[in-house]
Amino acid sequence: MKTADSDGQGRGWGIVAAGVFAIVAGLGEIIVGVKGNYLGILSKPMEPSAVTALVGACYSLSGVFILTLRKWGVALGMALIAAEILGRIYLVATGVAPSTGPDAIKIAVGAAIALALIGYVAARWRRFH
Repeated sequence: MKTADSDGQGRGWGIVAAGVFAIVAGLGEIIVGVKGNYLGILSKPMEPSAVTALVGACYSLSGVFILTLRKWGVALGMALIAAEILGRIYLVATGVAPSTGPDAIKIAVGAAIALALIGYVAARWRRFH
């Protein structure tokens, strides 16, 4: 069985993990968009928002496209993650998401993780068909 550390011909468990992470993280954002402060992650209440759900949908869809392991799918997946990052910025700029305090830090860390995910997937570009 080939792994992410193999000669580049296997599926690459790191890529699979990245795709699954994006799907799960996006589903969490969708739930926040529909229900508000899901699981009390944020310290201040957040109202349900269709835009937040849309941002989460971008993240989840990015994972699905990354899991295709095709260059076109991975490129679209990375673009959707970039859209998710821009969506976070939009949510903060419009006041839907908090722009100060510990919640703003959580939002920024989430964006940094998404950016790191783009970097990780892009660094493995040659693995894709």
